[in-house]
Amino acid sequence: MLLHRQALYLTSYDRSPEAVSWTAQALHTRRGLLSRRGWTPQWAEARSTATALARLGDPQPLWDFIERAVVNDDAGEAANLNYWAYWLGGTPLPQADDGFMRDRKLTGWDPVTLLRSLTNGLHDAPGYVDLYAHTLWSLLTAHPWLPQASGLLARELAGRTERLMDGGGISERSRRELGTVNYLLRDRT
Repeated sequence: MLLHRQALYLTSYDRSPEAVSWTAQALHTRRGLLSRRGWTPQWAEARSTATALARLGDPQPLWDFIERAVVNDDAGEAANLNYWAYWLGGTPLPQADDGFMRDRKLTGWDPVTLLRSLTNGLHDAPGYVDLYAHTLWSLLTAHPWLPQASGLLARELAGRTERLMDGGGISERSRRELGTVNYLLRDRT
């Protein structure tokens, strides 16, 4: 399952006609996953499907995924942070399955490492800046002390969030969440 999920995710970066066609067909069969609310055992597959569709030019499934499977669901918010921490190198050990995403205490990773990785990747978020925006908001909500942990990093992120908000091309939810992130960064540094 993990290999298939990763194959879909990675092929969504390939813009050749063959790869786009294969990815679109493979993703079409998984759209039903996107209607589920909160954490489910298929949460990571739904996330990969939504981000791949966004990268292929259809942001609506990602917006729906954020709304249904992440926002206002503690298990979904925790899964999102745990997932990012794992894939961005914030966890010290490899994970055998997706069970680690259910840890609501958020104890298996370093929040500063995750903030640094999200900050560094924010400008490179092809098609899914909205997921980055929500994750940054969620991370700073869960760990409000983060801006004080690294003033330089907080200032860098503040600059990036301002440029994103000034540049357009983000959803209204992302604009609000990045506005909150920017306020938290400026207020606590």
